[in-house]
Amino acid sequence: MSLALCHENIRVPITALAPCGPLFLAAEGPFLSFFESVHYKLLATARIFKSHVIHGIVVEYRSFSDVAVVVWGGPWIRAFHFDCAAFNTSSAFSVVPVVFSAPVKASDWILDLSLYREKPDGAFNSALVCAAVTAHNALLEVKIGRSGFPKLTLTELTSSSRSILYSAHSVWESFDRILVAAGTAFGEIILWSWERKPTAESCHRVHHVFLGHEGSVFGVQISQELLLEPSKEPRRLLASCSDDRTIRVWDISKLSAGADTEKALDETHDKERTHHTGFSNSCLDPPPTRSHCLAVGWGHLSRVWAVTFLDHEYFQSLGFFILSSGEDATSRIWALVPNPDRPNIDTDIASYTLRLMDTAEYHSGKNIWAATVTSLHPDGFVGIVTGGADGKITERMSLLSSPDRVKKSGRMVEEFSIEDIYSMASPIVKSLSHVLDNAGGCRPSTKADFFRSYAFLNESSFLLTTNSGRIYLETIASDKHVFERQNLSTSVLIDQMDELSGHSVCTGAPGLEAVFVAGSTGSIHIYWKSSLHKLHTLPGKIGSMFATSAFVEPNNNTTALLVTVQGLSHAKLLSIAIGTGQPRVTRTVNVAVSEILTGPIITSLDYIGSVQGETDYILLGFRRGSIAIYKVPRVTAETVYEEVPATLVRIIEQAHGKETVTAIKWQVSSLRPSDLKPTSGHMYSVGRDGCVTDHHIDFAQGSVTLVNRCSLPIGPNLEGLYIGNTHMGVYGFSKTRFVVYDMTNEEEVMGVDTGGSHRSWKYQQQPSTDGGGTIVWTRASTMHIFSQVARSYRAIRPGRHGREIKAVAACTNDESEFTKRLVATGAEDTDIRLFECWEGNFVGCKTLRKHTTGIQHLQWSADGEYLFSSGGCEEFYVWRVRTSGAQGVVGFHVVCESICEPQSEHSDLRIMTFEAFEFYNRKDKWVIAMVFSDSTIRIHSYDPTAAQKWQTLSKGTYFTSCLTQCTFITPIAILTTGTDGHAVLWPLSSSTHRPHQSDPRPPDTLDWKQPNRIHQSTSKTLASHSICIGWTLIVSGGDDSSLSFLVINHTSLSSPVIHAPTILVRAHASAVTACIVLQRVSKTLVVTAGNDQWVRLWDVQIRGIETRTRDEDMLTVKRVCKMKTSVADVSSMCVIENTSEGARVLVCGVGMELIRIEEPHSGPPVPRMVLPAAPQKRELVPYVRPTKKLWP
Repeated sequence: MSLALCHENIRVPITALAPCGPLFLAAEGPFLSFFESVHYKLLATARIFKSHVIHGIVVEYRSFSDVAVVVWGGPWIRAFHFDCAAFNTSSAFSVVPVVFSAPVKASDWILDLSLYREKPDGAFNSALVCAAVTAHNALLEVKIGRSGFPKLTLTELTSSSRSILYSAHSVWESFDRILVAAGTAFGEIILWSWERKPTAESCHRVHHVFLGHEGSVFGVQISQELLLEPSKEPRRLLASCSDDRTIRVWDISKLSAGADTEKALDETHDKERTHHTGFSNSCLDPPPTRSHCLAVGWGHLSRVWAVTFLDHEYFQSLGFFILSSGEDATSRIWALVPNPDRPNIDTDIASYTLRLMDTAEYHSGKNIWAATVTSLHPDGFVGIVTGGADGKITERMSLLSSPDRVKKSGRMVEEFSIEDIYSMASPIVKSLSHVLDNAGGCRPSTKADFFRSYAFLNESSFLLTTNSGRIYLETIASDKHVFERQNLSTSVLIDQMDELSGHSVCTGAPGLEAVFVAGSTGSIHIYWKSSLHKLHTLPGKIGSMFATSAFVEPNNNTTALLVTVQGLSHAKLLSIAIGTGQPRVTRTVNVAVSEILTGPIITSLDYIGSVQGETDYILLGFRRGSIAIYKVPRVTAETVYEEVPATLVRIIEQAHGKETVTAIKWQVSSLRPSDLKPTSGHMYSVGRDGCVTDHHIDFAQGSVTLVNRCSLPIGPNLEGLYIGNTHMGVYGFSKTRFVVYDMTNEEEVMGVDTGGSHRSWKYQQQPSTDGGGTIVWTRASTMHIFSQVARSYRAIRPGRHGREIKAVAACTNDESEFTKRLVATGAEDTDIRLFECWEGNFVGCKTLRKHTTGIQHLQWSADGEYLFSSGGCEEFYVWRVRTSGAQGVVGFHVVCESICEPQSEHSDLRIMTFEAFEFYNRKDKWVIAMVFSDSTIRIHSYDPTAAQKWQTLSKGTYFTSCLTQCTFITPIAILTTGTDGHAVLWPLSSSTHRPHQSDPRPPDTLDWKQPNRIHQSTSKTLASHSICIGWTLIVSGGDDSSLSFLVINHTSLSSPVIHAPTILVRAHASAVTACIVLQRVSKTLVVTAGNDQWVRLWDVQIRGIETRTRDEDMLTVKRVCKMKTSVADVSSMCVIENTSEGARVLVCGVGMELIRIEEPHSGPPVPRMVLPAAPQKRELVPYVRPTKKLWP
């Protein structure tokens, strides 16, 4: 029985979103996903169209048991209705009776479809009526029958015009009148209407043509009637966005109301409105009138795709808001406010302005294609869901408040001056007048005072010190909302000290609810249990302090504080007993610091207790990028007071290059309660190089191993990290924003504009939640507070690359340490992403960031422990990949183990492709062939254990044509293809696999042989397959849409023979860009894909192998089947698994799709499917009449 190609999973750009009562609908490609709207659990998926991408969704939610949905994409329209109660996830099985209509094709592409919704007190008709606007400005009426199977009927209300539209929006003013706004490719916005006449033919009129945009208009929307300030008269507005990056708001109230002065849409008016090209020239084009343009907004960094009015009646008391999304992968909220710069109505200045209120950057790469509002709250909170080109769906809650309350950060940030803090604390200051008298008799002036430092006492309270020596306790009041809270409820003056005047340092231990304060005299104070105590005195001015956040010895309630004193060559580690009495120092440890080895400045600390009996360890980070490990005696309950030295154990040089190590966290390897003295664990650290490192330390063996190092999209100023039960979080500054980043899920948790890192600040995460926290900072001599008790957004579905995927590779070793299939993808966004493909689902993700150009090629080692990657600028990296184990919180342990240094003068060549061939009987040693964009080929050997890891073995030069593909035929023969359509062999020297030498000899010169013409132009993809011992099949896909098959006899390693190629012309309708070969039992199968978005399966039969003779008809190629893929610009594919039950192939390009190769099911089509509760992904099978074809 013949094989079949079946869709299994997909990750392509999200193109449409829509709430649907208890459900939420999301479109990607031709598929529609059903989520429940509370926790966004995926319930089912359905293929709506055969190949066209879904562009829009309209929902008619009449009741819980009567929901109708209309979907359109390209020229196709389809409708279905269902009962929401059928999506019952509580039981083990659920039957989903979704009744689909047959898809109907319109005469042109549909840009907008609006549903006529009757008044609440009106009776519902049995049929739904929709209005559709096409790409040539025609209006269609779509009627959808509701009884039985939905039946769609299209009626043309107006004919097409010469306008080429990029966007449109229609509004039903009544059942007999439709108002349409259409944005053209030349910067025009055409406002016109259609009206149904009961006694005559219907008519359509153009009301106005708006000019002003300097580029194509990509999005328009008409608002409902609004009451704008100051007139409070009902006005209808039009919002538009364009290629020129602007958002404009137009007043169309009078234009859409009157019909006496309207012109008919005839030949004369066509000429009047099409003279404008969109690229204005002041000498030729008349100046656009300001009479209808109310406001212009700038904010997006590139093209703006869509605008939406947030004009629900809930928000009209707060203002008028617009949601926009664009190519820069951001969504922004704007407020329409009166322009204070407009002196009078006769001026040319716009009467309103668009003020940017909020910016969300939760997608990677480019383009947000879909945005919708999911929830509305009368107090101003709105839920916004966006879908991007990265396949990610996010939901965030935004507060639509008065524009005057929103600062430059775009969030609700409270500001307090030093005078505000003094005023809040003044009632208590009067009762503490003796404090001021002891400090100097008179109260110092606040004009010369400013904020000095901050330290958190717990998650809702913090201490601050001022330049005059005052210490205040500030308490943050919790708001009734769980999204943002920032109001100060109390401010208490604790004390004022002369020693803190001009210099003060404070650090907190929130886990102990204690804060340490020190000044210029060396005295150290502790604020604990609502009182300030003097703790210890050191000789000199205190430089910095670092406190542990928990007890280092829980049995005797002892914590540790590291103090540096200016002028001393060693630091002081204080052991502090915090019990029922007053805190006291029980021990002082002298920590010697080497200015030569580590540098004198300590920047971070972590304490490791209960290791190897009576020994503790401390980890110190330094400004020069090194980390030092010290051994200290363990504190016991019998310790009274002693002063002992610390012993330097090891220095990890340049753990973060030459940048500051800002934070260190220790996590033990064992989770067994019986293991009270763990001897190994992981040391996580962050630095201002923008990287997070993970060193595995075994104190028993005395070993330190770097197991993970990754760069983050935030930074480079990473300032801290925290570890939860299952998540690791990192926080720091990215340009002017403070960002909290979840490394486990690879998503931003919190972000606020603080102005940059060069200021006093302090952050405290929320331990009770999985995201958010409070940050307090100084900016422009004022204290700012931003607090968030939940994540800033929720990822409904995680995304992948934000740009086109250019390379994919799967780990094919079933005996590797990975229990699931590990896949690596590389894209134009310069990132490499690792994830596991398990039972048809994409699980987990880790991003490798080191390349500075787009990825060209990826390859796994045979054992799956190494990944090779190449790109432009001669970038070639070797990654060591390991599992993180039971204790890991990062997913995979990945380290960039080595870099092949460029050899050209300017390093501007692109490594088109490469292949790594492992040495015989020598693990982790490879011969790597690379082809470059300057027609050269280089052979390198890589040995990670040798003194010189990289050696160049051979070099060769082809014609002026660029080499594009290469593969090893034998250990000493390479085949390459290029842009001239030829395949050639490059014999290698027999000494290629020799061991590395300390004094390497000059590289050999390579010469090519046996040219074979296989394409008319470029070979875009190449795959090899071993037929049997000594014989290899080569398959090449070309730019000429052909497939070429080569059989190579290499029974003689020194002289391989290429048989005459078998060329299959017109294998695809466009360039063949990806192919793979897989063996299934006795069949040799080839899977190909191209720019025509078809995936084809070929059966290749090989004859003549037994006789070893040259045979012109050695190959017979037959196409087995084909299927349409939703992945545009297919660039690569790989085999995920190949078992007796079937095979899975991953196709990559703009997104990725998992395709299953299996035996087709026999029997009639099943009208419905029983869907299990787990796994979550479930396939909807539509009801269709047997007499009608599902796809036209």
